[in-house]
Amino acid sequence: MRIALVLAGPYPDLRGSQVLVRQLADGIRGRGHAVHLVTYGAVASGRPGPRPARLARDVVLVARLWRTVRREAIDLIHAHNYEAAIAGLVVGRAASCPVVYHGHTALAEELPLYFRARLARRLARRVGLLLDAHVPRRADFCIAVTAELGEMLRRRGVTAGDLACIAPAATPGAAAHRPRTDPNGLVCYAGNLDGYQNLGFLLASFARVRARVAAARLVLVTHAAPGALERTLGPGVEIVRAASYDEVRARLDAADVAVSPRSERAGFPMKLLNYMAAGKAIVASAGSAKCLRDGVTGRVVPDGDEAAFAAAVVELLSDAGARARLGAAARRAVEDARAWETVLDRIEAIYRNVLAARRAAGPELAASAPDGFGVAAPTE
Repeated sequence: MRIALVLAGPYPDLRGSQVLVRQLADGIRGRGHAVHLVTYGAVASGRPGPRPARLARDVVLVARLWRTVRREAIDLIHAHNYEAAIAGLVVGRAASCPVVYHGHTALAEELPLYFRARLARRLARRVGLLLDAHVPRRADFCIAVTAELGEMLRRRGVTAGDLACIAPAATPGAAAHRPRTDPNGLVCYAGNLDGYQNLGFLLASFARVRARVAAARLVLVTHAAPGALERTLGPGVEIVRAASYDEVRARLDAADVAVSPRSERAGFPMKLLNYMAAGKAIVASAGSAKCLRDGVTGRVVPDGDEAAFAAAVVELLSDAGARARLGAAARRAVEDARAWETVLDRIEAIYRNVLAARRAAGPELAASAPDGFGVAAPTE
């Protein structure tokens, strides 16, 4: 099979979506298929959220995907998230190429978090609901990274037979890190600085930690420029811009506790798999605590509860035994060598089924599209 794997974002990059796409590209290629990545390319990330420059890149992405589909005789477009899905649907309609939509989040949850004004947030939520209702269901098949996202897609019109919930899994050989034996009071967050990560909540919670553990430190390891967030940092907090995965792993390796404050429930934080593979004691808000069991593989606290989040961090900083126990259990939970192969098995089966259904439908149906995407083919 010849697959166009599409992502509306810089590539390569250290963000979770880019990590998942890279892993999928490597895995699918390893099974003998031709994979062509179509992204923004190696450009600066820029400010998160909807921006004019990003819209211009989306137009370029459509043209780039069109050229790839025509030049490489692509069999199927696998599009990650909304802008890539829209590009995929436009090009797929024009080229009679089926589209698999891979949802990483619900836009009605994420989009408002890029704005501060109440009115802007309300409007962003309405736009998000509109796109949630109209984009995914127009694909030939949908993949959701969590059951919560899958349920949202079903409520917005995606039929159960055209939807699969496939959570990411740690890839074979995910680096195991040596457990720390000398506590240093370091708490690590590794990820982007976008609004949906709930970093204001993390900083407020950490101020409570510092009030009880004066030597505690928090490091935010990221690929992104800190921007306005840097002005809100309190005592003991540092932002480190990592240039490579190795630097992220080294910073994580040095920490006693890893944290995930995100409360948005539809997505799957890839950082959790990194934390677990590193054998870290984890504190996570309930919304982002995918694949964690409270008291077994990490500490899970109610969304928005600063006091509970801080108390869990303080408890782990003061209990080396609990850190070791939770970290070891988290590591074991992602050590299954077959987990990643099962993800690839399911995605490969979806490709085959979608292509078989398209062939069975015949050329007339294959050339048709759901309403709203009947557009002329782009010109090269």
